[in-house]
Amino acid sequence: MKITKLSAQVKNPNRVNVFLDGKYCFSLTIDQVLEHKVKKELEIDEQDVKKFEKLSLDGKLRQRALEWLMIRPHSEKEVMDYFRRKKVDGEQARAWLDEFISRGYQSDQSFTRWWIDQRRAKQKSQQFIRQELRQKGVDTAIIQSLLLEESVTDKSALMMLVEKKQKQTKYQDSQKLTTYLLRQGYRYSDVVDALADKFA
Repeated sequence: MKITKLSAQVKNPNRVNVFLDGKYCFSLTIDQVLEHKVKKELEIDEQDVKKFEKLSLDGKLRQRALEWLMIRPHSEKEVMDYFRRKKVDGEQARAWLDEFISRGYQSDQSFTRWWIDQRRAKQKSQQFIRQELRQKGVDTAIIQSLLLEESVTDKSALMMLVEKKQKQTKYQDSQKLTTYLLRQGYRYSDVVDALADKFA
């Protein structure tokens, strides 16, 4: 078999369509084409075709993973979980994650900072955020370091949350509001102090 044509894809110029004996067979990334010296008139056999088809699939999986990662920051654990769901070989998954980290596409530091900002916007407590981040597989040292940088304290976040929730009919009852605030990870003593004036 002979490669008779190479053409860049219209919707994804980073991928190249490869034609064998005049018929489309598979597509590769530009990097794969260069690395494997794929060119017009190159003679290949069935084993080569299988190898290139595997490379083609890997390239598509990597690209989809990268697009998913660009939607919002993700932790290393989330990325590896994504690869497991897509049935990517463990060694290949680790290699892609290492590449994403080295290129700055993934960082547990950046993810943690983003997560804290998102959760603080909803007045979640540090304990609540800490627990979520641990579930996301983030190292405790990273979590603690970035929580210490915060300008918002638990007490100020708690007061904002109380103001917000008291406007809702179902939280006019102090017991219901207390239970809700404790579920958000706030300390009992802080909750009691915050509600003391409100329900005096």
